[in-house]
Amino acid sequence: MTEAMSLRTPGPGQSPLRAWTTDWQRRWVDARQRTRTRIQVAALLTSVLLAYNYSLSTLLQTAGQQTPLAYISLVPAIALALAAIRARPIKPEPPIHDRQVDYTIGIPLILVAVAANELLPVRMSAMFWVYRIDLLTLPLFVAGAVAIIFGTRVLWRQKLAVAYLFLAWPWPYQKVLLGVLNAFTASTLIAMKKIVELTHVAKPASALDNTLFVVSHHGTTFSLSVVSACSGVNGVVGFLLIGSAFAAIVRGPLLRKGLWLVGGMALLWAINLGRITFIFWAGRTWGENVAINILHPFIGLVTFTAGVLIMILLIRPLGMQISIGQAHPHPVATSGPIPVPSLDDPPPRSKIVLAVPKVYLALVVALVAAVVLGITNFGLRTYNLVADVSGQAKLVSFIRFPVVPVGWNVRYAANYDWAKPLFGDTSTWDRYVMRADAPGPLHTGVPVVADVINTPDLSSFSAYGVENCYTFHGYALADVAMVSLAGGITGQAMSYTSQTYGSWSIVYWIVPVKMGTATSYERVVLYVQNAGHGVVVPGLPTSNGVHDVAGSLDPAVAVDRTLLNNRAFLVAFAQQLINSQAFYSTHPHTAVTAAAAAVPSHAL
Repeated sequence: MTEAMSLRTPGPGQSPLRAWTTDWQRRWVDARQRTRTRIQVAALLTSVLLAYNYSLSTLLQTAGQQTPLAYISLVPAIALALAAIRARPIKPEPPIHDRQVDYTIGIPLILVAVAANELLPVRMSAMFWVYRIDLLTLPLFVAGAVAIIFGTRVLWRQKLAVAYLFLAWPWPYQKVLLGVLNAFTASTLIAMKKIVELTHVAKPASALDNTLFVVSHHGTTFSLSVVSACSGVNGVVGFLLIGSAFAAIVRGPLLRKGLWLVGGMALLWAINLGRITFIFWAGRTWGENVAINILHPFIGLVTFTAGVLIMILLIRPLGMQISIGQAHPHPVATSGPIPVPSLDDPPPRSKIVLAVPKVYLALVVALVAAVVLGITNFGLRTYNLVADVSGQAKLVSFIRFPVVPVGWNVRYAANYDWAKPLFGDTSTWDRYVMRADAPGPLHTGVPVVADVINTPDLSSFSAYGVENCYTFHGYALADVAMVSLAGGITGQAMSYTSQTYGSWSIVYWIVPVKMGTATSYERVVLYVQNAGHGVVVPGLPTSNGVHDVAGSLDPAVAVDRTLLNNRAFLVAFAQQLINSQAFYSTHPHTAVTAAAAAVPSHAL
């Protein structure tokens, strides 16, 4: 137990720094409990906002999207509310104030969060953002910061609020929702067809597209589309998040809580059917502009709020009650008669027992770690080129729309079906040959060959890597390096030699791509033959984006200079190819846009 008593005034022999720290330590001990708590809360929130500045901003971005993950933006706010509810202990807590335990628990948690965000992006490339590892480490950093700023007892008291932050991690939702989203949408469409048959507010557009409904208003017709994002799954996920927080503070049987959660999700789905029906009716009664431009933007939030309020009001009738909790009194245990102080006795010396008697070191540790982590976190915005804020792939698959840098053309060369047992039955392995046919920044007479493997099984790339393939065919590795490509993608550059097949320079990377509504993964391998002085393009720095080099290349040696030139060329080529792929993903061909616009409709 650490007892912080009134501190003595600094002596005249103390250094200015020592006197300053002693003075502020006395101020900390003498301050009111509310003041100390406000300082600690401000330090904690500042550290978290600094450390996860970009990650938290992406959660806010999801709030305005029509996706099932829109409501995960509420997780930090709900976690703060849970922390406020559990600000005071409900049960007696042991009077243990051991700062060594606080730092022993807190610092490793912070270091794990910092190390994951500093080291894994290079190792995992774009998959770091697809899996949103940054949000997975958020609760770890918060737990460590709470431990050193408030103490281990407060961390244990706030374990529910800290653990709730894991619900902001979008990857588990994607894995689960993608499996049930189609079935969920199908059930919504079946229900809506029954409703429009009874109410006649709309009618199905055609048998070929069961998501389209036609609404008539005074002889004018327009189409409304019930897509997956409007099927009600948004509200179900939103209530699951909010309802889980309420279930944690509600007192009642566990089975009854579970039934309340399931009933709430069913109610939100039914209310969403009513929302769609109301928009159909509004379109038929007042026209397309009122239904789509006036009602549609906010009616979903109104119906969701109404559904949540209904379920909250049903808590007490269902035999449960919300337990906010009160601070538990801590009476001083006494035995025997209570002593009566004598008037001659000196006044008792007050003692203040603080869980955190010295806070300044904890603040420095938390803020320094937050600044280091915050710089890296801000750099994660580069992943916007290849994936959105929820980790969904943005790039169009290369095998569907092959793209090349400016001044190059691409020709399909071959397909290798024998690799399906290695990468999956739905995998493809296609080879393309690219040649420069017009002036450009990378103009050269040497062709570039690309082997592109597309598969939904990401782990197959680890089992059957590029290195193993070339080693198996008798190639000798000359050098290998990690290279930084566009969009936060990390690739590998290698040089292999073979007496039979010659010498080749290689750059490859793995990236998530869109395949319809699903996400697939592509490994793109670019290679050129090492001949003469290499692919010489003026102005290309041979060390640009290259790190973690295994095997030294000496520019003074002719052979090594060829390898350096080829590596620099392939890195620049890969960067431009990825940028071209990203540009095409956001600016598709005019024919594709026209085809999509052939049937005007509004997604509900």
